[in-house]
Amino acid sequence: MKSILQLSLLLTLVGLLTLGCKTKSGGASGKVAEDFQLSLAHTGCRGMCPAYTMAVNAKGEATYNGRRAVDMMGDYTKTLDSKTVKALQTALTEAKFFDFNELYGGGVADLPSIVIEVTLNGQKKRVEDIREAPQALKELEAKLETLIGKEGWVKKS
Repeated sequence: MKSILQLSLLLTLVGLLTLGCKTKSGGASGKVAEDFQLSLAHTGCRGMCPAYTMAVNAKGEATYNGRRAVDMMGDYTKTLDSKTVKALQTALTEAKFFDFNELYGGGVADLPSIVIEVTLNGQKKRVEDIREAPQALKELEAKLETLIGKEGWVKKS
């Protein structure tokens, strides 16, 4: 009887440890989802608000289009490594992107907005932040831009 109790406790402990060993990205494989697409756009305003779009796909192919009030005007490309693409996916997952509302702060004319569109593991979502978005969304926006980075862009001819 004592050995059955010990075995039961051991199996319970192993089970709990296994649950606690989940990777930070939410999956054991660390692979990039094949359908991953991310677009982040700053819409600008009638004044001197920056207007640009960045997009990244599962292969790490990144594009940038600067339209107004930015240092990089025009079209640029670069390739992100798979670790960075996975970090983008992880940031979206950890921020619970698919739980955000589709619109924050609508109904106000001429305010710039940030629009994030994501396809990931068969889910698609568009979130527009005009104003009054939760802090978690603001932090996600900043993190995505940091991960994509400002360095390494090559201007298209």
